[in-house]
Amino acid sequence: MILNNILDIIIILLILVSIVAMLATVIGFIRLPDELTKIHAAGVTGSFAVELVLIAGFVYFYRYLHVFELKFLLAIGFLFLAAPVSAHMISISAIIYNKHVYSKNNKDEAKKVIEDIEKLNNK
Repeated sequence: MILNNILDIIIILLILVSIVAMLATVIGFIRLPDELTKIHAAGVTGSFAVELVLIAGFVYFYRYLHVFELKFLLAIGFLFLAAPVSAHMISISAIIYNKHVYSKNNKDEAKKVIEDIEKLNNK
């Protein structure tokens, strides 16, 4: 009986933390200045929030329906692997196409990345 209450509390906490992370994603996406920082906000906290919802769904199915859903675990694993890679590729494409990169010290920090990419392409 106590374990059932603990699992209910865990499900509620996972959903509440995911809601806070989703709100942080939305606020970060609105307030941050350029594409790279917006991608960071969406990529990190957004995938974290979705993973928490999937974990809560897994625990819910296991607790109430007595089903071990492998689909949730596969979705969590896929998201854990795919979200950082896709955010990285989008940010690299933004740098390659010379989007404005925000910098506090007004240096062109994307120039070094573009030079490295050109060196790799010329090999």
